[in-house]
Amino acid sequence: MTIRSIRSLLHSLFAVLLLLTSFGVIAAEKTTTTPESLKILGWVEFIRLEPWGIKTPARIDTGANTASMSARDINVFKRNGKTWVRFTFDFKKGTGERTVEIERPLVRMVKIKQHDGPPQERPVISMEICLADEIREAEFDLIDRRALNYPVLLGRKALAGYVVVDPARAYLTKAVCGHIKKKKKDDESGQPE
Repeated sequence: MTIRSIRSLLHSLFAVLLLLTSFGVIAAEKTTTTPESLKILGWVEFIRLEPWGIKTPARIDTGANTASMSARDINVFKRNGKTWVRFTFDFKKGTGERTVEIERPLVRMVKIKQHDGPPQERPVISMEICLADEIREAEFDLIDRRALNYPVLLGRKALAGYVVVDPARAYLTKAVCGHIKKKKKDDESGQPE
C-alpha cells in the first residue's frame, strides 16, 4: 500500500464515522437534557430535608461521587424484618441549635475511601430533599460532619442531569417547594419549618 492509498482509506473511514455519528448510530453518551433545562447552583445552596422541612446549607461538590449527611448516634436496627437506620441530625435554626431524630430504611452499606486511612463503612439512606425549588430523591451516606462547615454534601450522583454548578457563586436558589414561612409564634414552638 502506498501512502496515498492509506491516506485515502483513512479519509474514507473518517467520513463514514462522521456520518454514523451525525445520524446517531454511534453516540458516546445519549442525553435528554439541554443546558437551558438545567438549574444553576452555586457551590453552597440551601436544601430542605423532607418531610420535616428542615432548611440547611449544603456544599455542592462535583468532585465527590456520593452525597453525605451529618449523623450522630447512628443505630442500625430491624423493623418488620427489614433493616433500618436511626440517627440524630443537628441543624441551626435562627441563632439556636436544634436536633431531629430520623429513621429511614437502610439502602446499603458502602465503603468510602479515606485520604489518610483505611476505607470506612457507612450506612446509606434515601430521602427526599427540596433542592432548587424541586423535590428530589437522593441517597446519603451517614457520617458525623459536625466538625465541618456544612452538614450536608451533595455529590455528582445527586446532581447529574439536573444542575450545572457555578463555583464562583453561592445561594442562587431558595429551596422553596411549597413551603410557606410560618408566623413567629409557630417558629418558637420547636416544630420543623
